[in-house]
Amino acid sequence: MDRKIKILLAEDEVLIAQCLKMELEMAGYNVCSFVAKGEEAIITAEKEEPDILLMDIHLSGKMDGIEAAKRIIEHRKIPVIFMTGYNEIAIFEKASAINPVAYLEKPVELFELKPIIDSIFS
Repeated sequence: MDRKIKILLAEDEVLIAQCLKMELEMAGYNVCSFVAKGEEAIITAEKEEPDILLMDIHLSGKMDGIEAAKRIIEHRKIPVIFMTGYNEIAIFEKASAINPVAYLEKPVELFELKPIIDSIFS
């Protein structure tokens, strides 16, 4: 990698976000920010211009991760990886409508994420 891939992490569970951020940075990625709300994700994506979104579906605040990702990619076509602790068909179908690169069930591990992220940018 010439330039570190910049990741915006949207996760409302702080311990999970901190662990993922640390693991991703140790693997050579740049986690530009982690946010807990969909609204914050939109603002941060505009400001930071990440290369990829790593987005929890259920976030704090009024806007979920699916809606936030949808609004972000309306302005900038960037890959989205969804994470969720819920295994519901309706949520999967709603998330699939925006064509994410991946849809992962929590807990998400680096060994799952790294090959997905690397394949996008290889």
